[in-house]
Amino acid sequence: SSGINAEWPLRPGTIVRYAFERLVAEPIGKWFGLKHRLPGKPAGRNKKLETFIKRNKKPTEDQMKVAAIEADMEVKQVETWVRRKQRELYPSKLNKFKESSWRFFFYTGVFGYGLHTLMQEDFFYNFDLCVTDFPVGTWAMKNGLYYYYLLEGGFYLSLMVSQLFDIKRKDFWEMFLHHVVTLTLIGGSYWGGTYRIGALVMVIHDVSDIFLEGAKMSVYTRLHTSSTVWFGAFVVSFFGSRLVVFPYVLIYWFVTDATEIVKDWPVHTLYTTFLCILQVLHVYWFTFIIKLLIKLLVEGDEVKKSNDQRSDEEPAPSSED
Repeated sequence: SSGINAEWPLRPGTIVRYAFERLVAEPIGKWFGLKHRLPGKPAGRNKKLETFIKRNKKPTEDQMKVAAIEADMEVKQVETWVRRKQRELYPSKLNKFKESSWRFFFYTGVFGYGLHTLMQEDFFYNFDLCVTDFPVGTWAMKNGLYYYYLLEGGFYLSLMVSQLFDIKRKDFWEMFLHHVVTLTLIGGSYWGGTYRIGALVMVIHDVSDIFLEGAKMSVYTRLHTSSTVWFGAFVVSFFGSRLVVFPYVLIYWFVTDATEIVKDWPVHTLYTTFLCILQVLHVYWFTFIIKLLIKLLVEGDEVKKSNDQRSDEEPAPSSED
């Protein structure tokens, strides 16, 4: 293959995602009773307050008092309008179900494809072959690995771009850093002739995401037993793949055996740094996973009412809405 172009899968990928969400995920979500709109009265048109809410996503009490004066309204009226508008701007459970369904579909497919492709390669069973005859002997890339890279690169690029326009989540900057590091490793390992190592990193990361999206889908559809099973599988797979296999097998090999083979490679230290940044993020996220797991064990059903806490919180309508 002459060169990787991560923009290539973005357009057809967007079409596939749109078709999947509309024709598959949306009917399933509606069958479970999910709707596009959150319950509650609409905010109504108000140009001054619309400009105000664009500048202040989560306005303080003092800011709403100033807005009330500018809009010639009571503070209570502004608070009610802001609450209703925030609810309108927030993605509905149906939209979140569609997003998770698409990711579940993608992660399952790309993990199966990647694992199948890697199992046909000798370096999957002997990591030293990843850098044998480096760099001359590692430039030729088979079509299977090329398409695997194309799919992964396009997907993570789309995630990074869409993140800028989606509702801002609590771990926005952590996820943004994760996408930047991931894309740097994907692109750098391809052009640097270490795509075999890159493919191993990608397949290790994909497996736990399948269970995470499965858990989210179950939570949105209120399948509590299913969500518990999926979440348990996610915790086990995340710990095993990202906190055991990734650091103690892959990174350890990369900084020991691989270093001896490619010790004159100028960017080896840089690649090691990026791999370690990923590992730090894994540990950071696992602390949140453990907190949620403890909450699930201690509070039981109450945690089911506060789902997806790693990412965002859904505004609930009050009696006035």
